[in-house]
Amino acid sequence: MEFTVERTMRRRGTRWMGWGLVALTCALAWLFGSLGGAVQGPALVGALSVVADWHGWYELRKARRPFRLRIDGFGITLHDAALSWEQVDAVALWHDRAADSDTTPPDPRLLLWTAPGVTLPRKKDRTWDGRNRYTVVNCADLDESVSQLTAALAEHGRAHFETAPRAVRPPIPVTIAGPELSVPGGERIFTSDQGAGRRTVVWTVLALLCSAVFVLLNLYLVYHPEQADYEAGTGIPVTVAALSALVFWIQARFSYVRWRKPLRLRIGAAGIGMREVSGEERYFQWAQIATVTVGPQHGFAPRPCLTVWPLPGTHAHDHPSHLSDGHRAYVLDRLDRFSGGGGSRAGAAGVRGRAVRRDGVTARGKGVPSPRGGRACLVGLLSRHASSLCCSTKRRPSERL
Repeated sequence: MEFTVERTMRRRGTRWMGWGLVALTCALAWLFGSLGGAVQGPALVGALSVVADWHGWYELRKARRPFRLRIDGFGITLHDAALSWEQVDAVALWHDRAADSDTTPPDPRLLLWTAPGVTLPRKKDRTWDGRNRYTVVNCADLDESVSQLTAALAEHGRAHFETAPRAVRPPIPVTIAGPELSVPGGERIFTSDQGAGRRTVVWTVLALLCSAVFVLLNLYLVYHPEQADYEAGTGIPVTVAALSALVFWIQARFSYVRWRKPLRLRIGAAGIGMREVSGEERYFQWAQIATVTVGPQHGFAPRPCLTVWPLPGTHAHDHPSHLSDGHRAYVLDRLDRFSGGGGSRAGAAGVRGRAVRRDGVTARGKGVPSPRGGRACLVGLLSRHASSLCCSTKRRPSERL
């Protein structure tokens, strides 16, 4: 498949130059319209227009530079070299930084690691591991989408296409395909309300008691106005009862929301999804996942976390939890939030596919993988569905978890 950059760069350069010329015209009109007045404003606008015009000219100049990127069964063909797959050590889509919550995540760069002894007639990137690494193109400059680039690399690059950090999983052949629909076992749903149901009942009872006390005190003062000596502190119990009732009703509402929409993790033949308490679900299809890992993650508590590493080009508008060697990682949650830790065996009814309730964790669905604790049950379920995905995407189960 052939990839180009000319249209995108020309369009970007033309847009920058167009806005720069508009700003320059406005600056000149402002300057001549205010003769004898202050010139700081027009000068500032004129300087910004010059910067915009220069950037547009630079983009148009880049569009005229020789560029070629072809990915096929032979290998990777560039304008200055042609590498067979035997000469390529690895190729990956590298994310330099994670965007904040208010901006769109930037597009990755296409990086190429050559085999030992193979070099390209261009400047190498600075690395710390001694491997020859080259930046082929910034994906933001491509006329084609990142998904098309990912599909071409997965089809032709196979094991050379690095979709996850090597510390997590070595490169293995992948293809962009969905799991088979005949996967045995249904979807499993794990929920953990963390005692929100009990707290809802407690807060509601306390709120009702305080509300009743508030109403009774008011009725007593209405029928016995001679007792309403506010200077002596008669209104203090009424105020305390009212404030207590308000606080308890607010707590009851929050606990009810957590009880009705608890922490939820669902794993099935289609993918894996995670929903925080009273939040929106983040769902990943198996066809969009490079690997799933269970273990501690940087920046989180030193406890096993369930982490999804998506394929490059998927979930481009989602903000990852962190980056590792240029790859995006989405930490769904810690596994200890789904296992109370007090028990080590699940009920036999859960093995037969019925609802299981243990240590604040609920599992519903069919096909429980093993009669061990909630965490072991969850990991076994991941292994089974990951194994089914490996069959359709040529991945080995032992290298996924």
